[in-house]
Amino acid sequence: GNHPDCHCFGQLHSEPAGWPTLIRNGVLAAVALYIVAVGRDLFGFSNEDAGYSLVAWIGNLSTWELIASILGLVAIAAIVIEGWLLVHLLGQNGRVLLRLDAIETMAAEGGLLPDVDGADAPSPAPRPLGLPEGSPAPPFRLEGIFGETMTLDALRSPGKPVMLLFSDPGCGPCNALLPDLGRWQREHASRLTIALVSRGGAEANRGKATEHGLSHVLLQKDREVAQSYQANGTPAAVIVRADGTIGSPVSAGAEAIKTLVARTTGTLPLQAAPVARPGGNGANGGQPMVRDNGAQAPRAGVGEIAPAIELADLEGKTVSLADFKGQKTLVLFWNPGCGFCRRMGDELKQWEAKPPKNAPKLLIVSTGTPEANKELGLASPTVLDQGFAIGRAYGASGTPSAVLVDANGKIASEVAVGQPGVMALATGKDPAKADSGGGPAVKTAKKGDKAPAVKLKDLAGNQFDLATQKTDTLLVFWNPGCGFCRRMVDDIKAWEANPPAGAPKLVLVSTGSVESNQELGLASTTLLDDGFNTGRAFGASGTPSAVLIDKNGKVASEVSVGAPDVLRLAGAAQAPDQAATV
Repeated sequence: GNHPDCHCFGQLHSEPAGWPTLIRNGVLAAVALYIVAVGRDLFGFSNEDAGYSLVAWIGNLSTWELIASILGLVAIAAIVIEGWLLVHLLGQNGRVLLRLDAIETMAAEGGLLPDVDGADAPSPAPRPLGLPEGSPAPPFRLEGIFGETMTLDALRSPGKPVMLLFSDPGCGPCNALLPDLGRWQREHASRLTIALVSRGGAEANRGKATEHGLSHVLLQKDREVAQSYQANGTPAAVIVRADGTIGSPVSAGAEAIKTLVARTTGTLPLQAAPVARPGGNGANGGQPMVRDNGAQAPRAGVGEIAPAIELADLEGKTVSLADFKGQKTLVLFWNPGCGFCRRMGDELKQWEAKPPKNAPKLLIVSTGTPEANKELGLASPTVLDQGFAIGRAYGASGTPSAVLVDANGKIASEVAVGQPGVMALATGKDPAKADSGGGPAVKTAKKGDKAPAVKLKDLAGNQFDLATQKTDTLLVFWNPGCGFCRRMVDDIKAWEANPPAGAPKLVLVSTGSVESNQELGLASTTLLDDGFNTGRAFGASGTPSAVLIDKNGKVASEVSVGAPDVLRLAGAAQAPDQAATV
């Protein structure tokens, strides 16, 4: 069983001894024996002096001996080639058999194997893939796409089951599943935490996560976490219960994963998406946006007939866009689990209570449960579109977003995304100018620029003005409902208790309510910026992120994204150029 280095050719070449070494030495030994045999005049050869040459004996061979030798060499070469081909063929067949076994196991796990004809007795059920249910889930500690650190315990901390979906950025079926994954994360946030465990670098995964609105995207170095859960392919998923034990076999393949999500969340599996038929507001003509076979046609553009909407409201009654015929209608795409939707809830209620002159009627097309939507207390008709098929039919890619339909049932605007754009459509303004109150677009501050004005109220209702601060100030853009923010609360508290020498003053610019921010128990000044306008003015696009403002009121750093970089920037007031930023 040992493989010592072979120095058969001195120091010119050395390698561990193995089968190739033995074969080589055997061939050399056979040649040597042949020379000895010919040299001693064996087998009837008449060689008085074979000498020390390997080929000197050839000149002494008769014609038939030469022919026999050539044929022998050809036969030996054919045997060697045939053996080589046989070894490779057997290896290839072995790999094919292993793949077939894996496919059969995956198919059996998903219930896709047909019964054998003529078999009276049922075949034994295949062994479920993955770790046994009820066994402890292997712990892990991984980095996210923004440098944050995530553990299994942190994912389980809300007290909900966790679905780990193992993926690869180069896997076609995985990429095809990402739109569904983003939708699941939004729709089932109250019942299930879904984390994507992917291979590859942060850049390769960050673009896909941004495109599909994914959260909890974690990076393994190779496949170490997937292997610890015995998930041997992608895409594959497994449920971890809230108590940290395995809650399901590994589901391999898109359809099996969809069934796993439906079973875990208690929703109907693989139900057909609602059909958006032509003829918005009762008008005839136009093209269907979602066909009966589920294929999606190009969405309607401005001036075209709006896709029809016929969906059940929160009481189970059917509401149609045709019911709004003869008046402008704002179709709002909504998700009660979306933090941005919740933050604009109060503003939307005020608009409902006192709509401006000539304001459109509002129809809310929402995901989530009737109960979750009723909790928001909105008065406008709300219909449920669990598959978000209607949203896609209108070209919406996320929530909140909205589109205006005129009195004739035609699309009257492009899709407006986010609270400012939605409210601009609701009040008759241009969504493109919403962020600046109808003026030119807001210019994002860059490093070295004068910091944009920050005049906001803190949790006690007191006014804060950044211009009056005569010290280095770290603005941290925050969201109390953001899991990444919550996981760095303890780090901020430790920093507040013992700030490093020369540390800046910490000011949190937060969304959410006063109560949700107070619950975190942070001592630093917290300002309320529900529209996230301040964050956008500094170039921030998510939370947690931060930017350093020097004592002269100038931007002293690029925007840092993710907990590690935010905390590094918090200790880098004396050398902002050296702070790690993204």
